[in-house]
Amino acid sequence: MAAFRFAFLLQLAQDEREEASRAMQSAQAAWLLAKSKLEQVDGFRTEYRARLANSAQTGISVTQWRDFQLFLAKLDAAAIQQGDEVSRLELEYERRKTDWLACEKKVKAFDALRVRHEQNEMRKENQREQKILDEFNSRIKPDTSSF
Repeated sequence: MAAFRFAFLLQLAQDEREEASRAMQSAQAAWLLAKSKLEQVDGFRTEYRARLANSAQTGISVTQWRDFQLFLAKLDAAAIQQGDEVSRLELEYERRKTDWLACEKKVKAFDALRVRHEQNEMRKENQREQKILDEFNSRIKPDTSSF
């Protein structure tokens, strides 16, 4: 059986796919972590607003009100910044996913060539075996022309 001449390229494509897979998984993990942090900041903001509303009902000083407002502004800024980070990491994940899909497509193409090669080699082997059997059978048959 003849060797698959693109075996080296298939192996390279598989290696690239594995590396792309690791990069995609890493990007996905970073994106999900950033989303989790954004949810935490949003939770803090909601909790702090509730505390402000509760404190406002019971009465707070102007200084306390200003401090609440300043802290809420910082939480809002942190939420915006974290939202931007989530968006950036989502784009990075999508880019890595696209890279992985391209690698997967390349592996499938080389693998299809390998399967076609193996089928072709098997067909050739079957033809060789059939030829040998035919030659063997033609030698075994008695010569009936002499009767």
